[in-house]
Amino acid sequence: MKRISTLKYLILLFICISCGQKSSIKQNNINSDKIEQTSESLNKKSKIDIEEIDEIKKESSTIKKYICYTSDNNNSKKIWIGFNDSNKATEIRYKEQSESIPLKFIRNEYIEGGTSPTIIDYYNEIYKGKINGVYKLTKSGNWHYVTYKREKDYKEFKFTIDHTADNFSSTPCF
Repeated sequence: MKRISTLKYLILLFICISCGQKSSIKQNNINSDKIEQTSESLNKKSKIDIEEIDEIKKESSTIKKYICYTSDNNNSKKIWIGFNDSNKATEIRYKEQSESIPLKFIRNEYIEGGTSPTIIDYYNEIYKGKINGVYKLTKSGNWHYVTYKREKDYKEFKFTIDHTADNFSSTPCF
């Protein structure tokens, strides 16, 4: 009788773990689909009008803090993102580039669960008056991630917060 109870418990445990993994996989697929849908929407509106560009430049002039990131595939590739007092990203700069690139907020998601909620913000990269790609900024606890999907070839680039840098300060990382 004790073996049957133990066996039932193990089967129930296996089912619970299996469902949790499927939920996680499903959430990843949903997030992947959403960034693809955002990229598809780029094709419909790839040019930004002058008024929007002026608004983006105005937001960029109010940077209050910077976060530094390092490429997941190449430690020498670094970026910083500037945030305004509303905690929205306004511009990004790649190390070795002379000018920063404006970002325009698209939408955000809030996912409960785990030790802290996950907050995902999506931004269009505006380069020479056109949408050049989409940035997905993910925050969970003290971890911050960036995924950039380039418009011309849909190639993805991933970055993770650099905890050795002076993050959340009023001066850029480089």
